[in-house]
Amino acid sequence: MKKVMEIAYDQLTPENLRVIHELTHALTTVGDEENVLNKILDRLIQETGAEIGAFIYYDAQRDAFVPRMIRGAGGEDSPRFSQTIFRKVLETRDAVLSFDVLAEQDFQVSQSIITNEIHAVLAFPLIVEGRLYGIMYFDSRHNRQKFNEAARQLLSFFAPIASLTLEHILKKREVENKNVILQKQVDSSLGIPNIIGETPVMKRLFQLIRKVARTDASVLLTGENGTGKDLVARAIHDLSPRKNKPFIAQYIGNIPSTILDSELFGYKKGAFTGATTDRVGLFEAVNGGTLFLDEISELPPELQTKLLRVLQNKEIIRLGENLVRKIDVRIIAATNQNLVELVKNGKFREDLYYRLNVINIHLPPLRDRKEDIPLLVDYFLKRESEGREVTITKAAMRKLMNYNWPGNVRQLENIIRRALILAEGDVIDVDDIQLDEMDVPKFEGTLEEFKNQLIIQRLKEFNGNKTRAAKSLGISLRTLQQKAKELGL
Repeated sequence: MKKVMEIAYDQLTPENLRVIHELTHALTTVGDEENVLNKILDRLIQETGAEIGAFIYYDAQRDAFVPRMIRGAGGEDSPRFSQTIFRKVLETRDAVLSFDVLAEQDFQVSQSIITNEIHAVLAFPLIVEGRLYGIMYFDSRHNRQKFNEAARQLLSFFAPIASLTLEHILKKREVENKNVILQKQVDSSLGIPNIIGETPVMKRLFQLIRKVARTDASVLLTGENGTGKDLVARAIHDLSPRKNKPFIAQYIGNIPSTILDSELFGYKKGAFTGATTDRVGLFEAVNGGTLFLDEISELPPELQTKLLRVLQNKEIIRLGENLVRKIDVRIIAATNQNLVELVKNGKFREDLYYRLNVINIHLPPLRDRKEDIPLLVDYFLKRESEGREVTITKAAMRKLMNYNWPGNVRQLENIIRRALILAEGDVIDVDDIQLDEMDVPKFEGTLEEFKNQLIIQRLKEFNGNKTRAAKSLGISLRTLQQKAKELGL
């Protein structure tokens, strides 16, 4: 039996060399172990005329040979192999190359060789990082074919190339696995950009956001006004495979049905008075990305039906046309209302609720995570102070910690912004913290007067923006506009 190092490659034909070149080039473009082994087996069986080709993995821990891939040119699905041949390759780390196995003294006692009438064998070791990774095995049985010297030289020449390719792929896979582990460790230790919190409830929220972001499921965000549902929606998009596609947020509340319909679904020229051109709706504009529908509880019934169709069939129809357009959009919806109660009262479609509520994320109110208030204050101070080094006294911080925060993080943000304006110098003291006292028993006046004062206060907070003020108060824009008109605002 000749060893690989002793083989002269004088029998290789130009065709053999071309095959070696093609296989070597092909393997450089393959990125995983399975495809590499498939390519090697398929092509080398074709070139050598072998009846059986296989990759036999060596499990060093169990000291066992495990067939991973088998190709039977003769139609044999589960051929038997000789452990004697495999052991020989393991011991010598050299190829077993024989034109007549039955005549070899080392193999005459092998029952599997005799029983399966194995006449010619070519078995080459694949050495990866100094250890036997596996064996590339080819044989001819039933005396139907015999290998020739050129085939033997072809395989002996190619074995080291295959070993190097596998070594590169396995090292790459090891690095990738380490990177995945490291990334998971980093992810678990870091929060979400622009969402501040270190309390247990926020850490659980961060973990859930990251899990949800990897999926394409619809998400329903619930919680009080001011808890940051818009930030969570954006974070889910930014951490998802859709992050390089559009993200669009649309506020649903208090928008007339016809206007909202055209905004979401678009329209065809002439669909209604004023439709002078075709218009693309938000579903088409955000195709491939994420659409955030805020205050979904206020979606009109007729649009609930259309949204259900989007979620079920991934398609829309513009106003004024019959053409069905396929879209790929992830829906994230948000509400501060109890949708279950709205479903029970017939104000929200049950089937739409279940389509939207595939994954529910509830945002905790600030009063349930007061330990995060110092972090939030520090964040808002740095963001709003325009480069100034502003500090806050312990008394001022105690005042913030003792407050109930009905307006949640948004209210805290506004109060810190106000305090920065009122503060003398670069220190915020207790008198600079002007809280929104909305405790009714402390108000000396009628309920109507209290409502009016609250509306005036909110309009000031939002610099006259009636849409945002109405949203924070939990009333319709039309109601706020009427009250503002009565108050002369």
